[in-house]
Amino acid sequence: MGGRHAGDKDAARLGPTTYAVGFAVVVALLVGLLALRDDDGSAEAQCGTSEPVTVAVAPELAPLVESATDRAATARCVTFEILAEPPALTSQAVALDDGAPDLWIPDSAVWLTRVAGQLVEGVEAPRTLVRSVATSPVVLAWPKNGGEPPAKWLQVLTNPRFTIGDPLSTATATAPLLAAHAEAGSSLTPAVFDTVSRAQVTLAQRQSASTASADPAALLVETAKTGGSTVVSEQVFNASPAADSFVPVLPGDGSFALGYPLALVSDDEGHEKAATALADALTSADGVAALEKAGFRRPSGEPLSKGGAIGRFASMTIEDPAVIGDTLRRWSLIALPAQALAVIDVSEPMGERAGGSTRMKLTMEAAMTGLGLMPDSWSLGMWAFARKVDGKKDWKELVPIRPLSTSTGGVNQRELVIRQTKSLNKRVEGRTGLYDTTLAAFREVQARYDPKAVNSVILVTGGRNDDPGSISRGELVETLKRERDPARPVVIIALGITEDADAFSLQEIAKATGGQVYLARQPSEIANVFINALRSRH
Repeated sequence: MGGRHAGDKDAARLGPTTYAVGFAVVVALLVGLLALRDDDGSAEAQCGTSEPVTVAVAPELAPLVESATDRAATARCVTFEILAEPPALTSQAVALDDGAPDLWIPDSAVWLTRVAGQLVEGVEAPRTLVRSVATSPVVLAWPKNGGEPPAKWLQVLTNPRFTIGDPLSTATATAPLLAAHAEAGSSLTPAVFDTVSRAQVTLAQRQSASTASADPAALLVETAKTGGSTVVSEQVFNASPAADSFVPVLPGDGSFALGYPLALVSDDEGHEKAATALADALTSADGVAALEKAGFRRPSGEPLSKGGAIGRFASMTIEDPAVIGDTLRRWSLIALPAQALAVIDVSEPMGERAGGSTRMKLTMEAAMTGLGLMPDSWSLGMWAFARKVDGKKDWKELVPIRPLSTSTGGVNQRELVIRQTKSLNKRVEGRTGLYDTTLAAFREVQARYDPKAVNSVILVTGGRNDDPGSISRGELVETLKRERDPARPVVIIALGITEDADAFSLQEIAKATGGQVYLARQPSEIANVFINALRSRH
């Protein structure tokens, strides 16, 4: 109000020249505004409506990406639609090309590696445009009263109080598995890989009795209540009140970091330009300041200026993407519940000498080792087989299929299986009734099919079919193929003991059901064959 009054007083003293200049300025401004309106109108006429560019973003980063879109210097006709969703959900859409976004910012490049190996035919893999728009190292949340923390990630995996969460749903939970492999560096020999894999098996089976959390922040809160340790990103650790119960630890001073890469899923050139503009906004001075305020580090990984859980760290990497894929594949197979029928050959060939023992005794020892790796949540049954071992049948049920935690007559299922396993050596006699037994076992598991589990027959034999009255191999294979139900899959995992096992027949049998064959050519290999079969029960 006061300003306008002052202008009225001064106007009385203005001369003609002043008015002329003022009029010219006003005219120029009006012409400029009209021109801008014409340009906007022309652009709107060309666009019709703005083209949406969908961006799927890991939920914790989504608000920051949303803010960055306001600063993104994109061409007209483009609007960003931010989808805050877990990378596991986005990865399915991308791999199947079903509702996939145009751009994707997952929490780790691990997701891009996984998707590249899961694409349906004809779908191209996402192209990484920016390796990282932010980072946050994964730290071990170690209880303050937990004593000396582990010095290596492998020790973390083997700690009985460690909870990892779900590596299939979050890259945070994947990090410890990969870190244990990365610790070996260039010395990642088969022996080292096997050591890490064994630790992975034990951890997966320890967690199988409970539902794995897909939310590291929620898992941190839960672990603070129940005790033990877990892993979270530094950003989550900094923001969680539950962090007061823990000390942030980097075993060996190294870790994997969540890297938040920006990938182009679409093949549209306009989407690529939009992605570049968004990346520039996120990595600008304002973008970096917003990220740091929220607890994320710069792409370079340098420590936060204040409030960081940890300082500098050694960034760990896995150069071979096959290691990443195999690690996650193994976890997915081991962590799932299982229902299996172990069918053990007790025919005369199993009583023959093998090294300093017999095939049967070595098989029993290996079976006990394998049983020790099975969690109580698994269901397991046991048959012995030899020609006419039970009247006219070539198989005899020793223990029916039940959860290992089930108690029967005051004795739990695990103990019943152990007792019968120890008695196998006394049952060795007769010819090998392989084919009839295999079909009967397959049908038994089909009849008891559990839709929530991996259903399998674990077939262990040291010979070849020696039953003149049985069906032929060809009839068996054709019957298995005909009765196989893709909606209710039952697979046969065949283990051949020593060179006398009929490798060709076992291969044909397993292949007919989508299973696998493992051969222990030497006595020393029998134990490892059981372990490998347990890991790859698919």
